Amino acid sequence: MFAINSKNFLAHSAFSLRLSTINLFNFIEPPGAFYEFSNIYSKKQWHQKCIWLNQYIENYQPDIIAFQEVFSVSALKRLLELLGYRFFSVVDEPKPITRDVYNSPVVSLASRYPILRALPLRAYPELSIQLGMTKDFEYSRLPLFATLELPYIGQTDMYVVHLKSKRPTIYDTIYEKNKLLYNSIFSKMSGSWASSIQRGSEAYHLMTYIFTRRFHTNNPVIMMGDFNDDINSHVLSAFHMSSLHLITEDIPLSHYSMHDSWDLYVKNTEETGLKRPDTYYAHAQGSVLDYILLSNEFDGSDPASIADVGDFHCENKHLIKSKFTKDIYSSDHAIISVTISLRQ
Repeated sequence: MFAINSKNFLAHSAFSLRLSTINLFNFIEPPGAFYEFSNIYSKKQWHQKCIWLNQYIENYQPDIIAFQEVFSVSALKRLLELLGYRFFSVVDEPKPITRDVYNSPVVSLASRYPILRALPLRAYPELSIQLGMTKDFEYSRLPLFATLELPYIGQTDMYVVHLKSKRPTIYDTIYEKNKLLYNSIFSKMSGSWASSIQRGSEAYHLMTYIFTRRFHTNNPVIMMGDFNDDINSHVLSAFHMSSLHLITEDIPLSHYSMHDSWDLYVKNTEETGLKRPDTYYAHAQGSVLDYILLSNEFDGSDPASIADVGDFHCENKHLIKSKFTKDIYSSDHAIISVTISLRQ
């Protein structure tokens, strides 16, 4: 009996979980096209894109992967099955513009561990009204919510998100009707602010769902994806809990907080002077748009924690030291991966 418990303890203390979030940047199998008929990969180009993804997964071996900008769901699922991912979920589908031309790519989730259920998240009409939106407000891209059964950790709630981009919302309604107006400063400012309102509202809806779910289940929470903004920005203030008071006298605020995995990694490492790597570049200006957020169970400084963030990896060579023949059809985002280790 003692031998069994001893082995169990060793297995427990040695267990680690690797998470990755990957914006695939127009992942569409030919003859499909993204946004316009001319945007079709050749067979060689498509093969290069798949090889790039395949190589990263084989090298880093994440256990759970959140994907954004997926057009060809079936092709992605086939690729992942060959790499050992038995569980795969998607809760939406790209929208066809014309035959073989699509917009509105979707998010998906792949896992080596069982996905017990997966659902699309819908906005709360009552909250939308409180936020000054109409009751039919909806996410620009449906988030994926899933519950997974993880070794030693148990049931864990996962959220895969791709929040509204900074591209002016006004583009869709005005651009074709009046290009002159669209090119005006006022139009660009209005459209950018409309996008910010959409993105910020999506963040509030997400946190409201997390609050509600945590209240009923106490499941650990992991949120991964492309947030299209700085996590510390005012627009994403829903993810900032420091300004709020305790929920109740019995339940600490930390129980409902989400923590940036980079911050948790920095707290746990002995290295000094770490500079956070950028995950996206526009006109040579870098920014961080891709995040993995974790609940307090993964914050080693929290009394309720069961695990620590032991490693943080940003795969951005294809952005800052790209090799044309290898990286041209990769992604315009870096890949963020973290390793979570159970506390001994």
